[in-house]
Amino acid sequence: MASWKKIRAGTAFVAATLTTAAVLAMAPMHHVAPPIGPSAKPVKLTPPLMPAEAGKPLPKTILA
Repeated sequence: MASWKKIRAGTAFVAATLTTAAVLAMAPMHHVAPPIGPSAKPVKLTPPLMPAEAGKPLPKTILA
């Protein structure tokens, strides 16, 4: 006779398997990018902006 611990573990395994199968069945298999139109402009990647004081030491703050 199987113990209750094994029955609960088996039930949890079956529930997890069915949940995973349901999620994968509802998820689309692959994402298709929309076609590029004739008026589409390329996206320009810019470097991160640097502050004006880059490289200068930080000002000393006086705690009063």
